Amino acid sequence: MSTGELGRAGEDLAAAHLIACGWQIVERNLRLRHGELDIVALAHTTLVFVEVKTRRSFVTGVPQAAVTSDKLRRLRRLAGEYLMERSTPHRDVRIDVVAVHAHLDGTFAIEHLEAVS
Repeated sequence: MSTGELGRAGEDLAAAHLIACGWQIVERNLRLRHGELDIVALAHTTLVFVEVKTRRSFVTGVPQAAVTSDKLRRLRRLAGEYLMERSTPHRDVRIDVVAVHAHLDGTFAIEHLEAVS
């Protein structure tokens, strides 16, 4: 599986996880002027911007470690850009990270970190 295929598989698993939690997926792989949002979802009345990180190994660290303070700053800016351009009904807003670890046996582990920013 190529890196791109692995990333898409991770995003598919993350979306399926969110749907199983009762969330509504609003957008996926949304390209904005200053970058891309992996998943925009509604968790009841909260609009959640979800960054998905998928890794095969922990050599470079756990997947969620790739969401640095610079990446969080960029995500906040993208969330603001999204909110200025769209009128998705919501009461609250937050940023989550879904970390996906692809095991050698073809299985995956998912860790969902809420309100990272």
